[in-house]
Amino acid sequence: MIFLLILAGGLLAQFLAEKYYEKNWSRKLKVDIRFQPEPVFQGEEGFLTEVIENDKRLFLPALQAGFVVSRNLSFGQEENTSVSDQSYKRDIFSVMGRQRIIRKVSFEAKKRGYYEIQKADLVARGILLAPELYHTIPCSTYLYVYPGKIAGEKRELLFRRITGVYESRKRLLEDPFLFRGIREYTPEDPMNKINWKASARAGSFMVNQHNSAVSGNVCILLDVEDETVWKYEEIHEEGIRLAAALAEDFLSRGIEVGLITNGRDCQEKSEIFLSGQSGRGQREKMLQCLARIDLGERSRKFSDCVEEKKDLLLAKESFCILITKNQYRELEEVMGTLGEKNQGSLCLATLYPEMELKIKSRRNLEVLRWEVKR
Repeated sequence: MIFLLILAGGLLAQFLAEKYYEKNWSRKLKVDIRFQPEPVFQGEEGFLTEVIENDKRLFLPALQAGFVVSRNLSFGQEENTSVSDQSYKRDIFSVMGRQRIIRKVSFEAKKRGYYEIQKADLVARGILLAPELYHTIPCSTYLYVYPGKIAGEKRELLFRRITGVYESRKRLLEDPFLFRGIREYTPEDPMNKINWKASARAGSFMVNQHNSAVSGNVCILLDVEDETVWKYEEIHEEGIRLAAALAEDFLSRGIEVGLITNGRDCQEKSEIFLSGQSGRGQREKMLQCLARIDLGERSRKFSDCVEEKKDLLLAKESFCILITKNQYRELEEVMGTLGEKNQGSLCLATLYPEMELKIKSRRNLEVLRWEVKR
């Protein structure tokens, strides 16, 4: 009889302990998952921080904290990560009462984009490690992965050509009434620009400098439309990288840069438009806009986008740089019109090596080819 009473008391104590644990294990339990505050570029490493805080005396012998994030953030060959359409990251902790655990987890940003973690899923086991108990805690953290950087001699040659077209456009339209200063003569300068009085004082030829009669701002036109059922993601990603590199190059020289694209925002689901400005803040806005382009969304015909914004581009006399693989007649015509009205434009054709470049350079429209590796 005494044995039965002891056994019943033990079972009752276990039952009450289990109920107490089930009711209180998630009380005063905080979980915070945070991406690093700074954005990263495609191909770079980043990290996120997991914080588990058990602000009570109850011991949690086996607590599993997990979250879901895009598979484009690679956590390597970690045991607690499974990858399918998403990456499922799970870590197991043994958390004492009144204990905080902080863990940093590194990853590689394999693709540009905007990534969020919206919740953390917690799984705990009872005192005797059964049954499983579930709890979800909302999170709010995000990370920008900027387009990968383009480097090398090929890039430098292309950018020198683009810069040359931009500067030639400004020099051809210098306003003789907008005097900017005097500099030393170079063989490329015409004789009628020599300032003879200044040359006599300096003892060498000096020429007058004048400001341009047209605006110095640049507008990047980025086309990510696929005309057929075939998808050209590699080409579009290269175009996005080129747009980012061009924007950074011009902004570093104090030139206003804007963006028009038929790419859709992964957050707003609308086409992205960024008005022209200069400065460091514009660089961040530009890179964020390019990071948020969702190539999975269908894009409309880019010539229609440019037609909608044509009055704005003409009013600001923007130097337009089109980045596209498409070469249809309407797009060529609208770029030709912008070139004639704004005294110059440029088309950068992003093509696979076997693709033919059909658009030809003409007056006020320079066409350059950029080959994309498969």
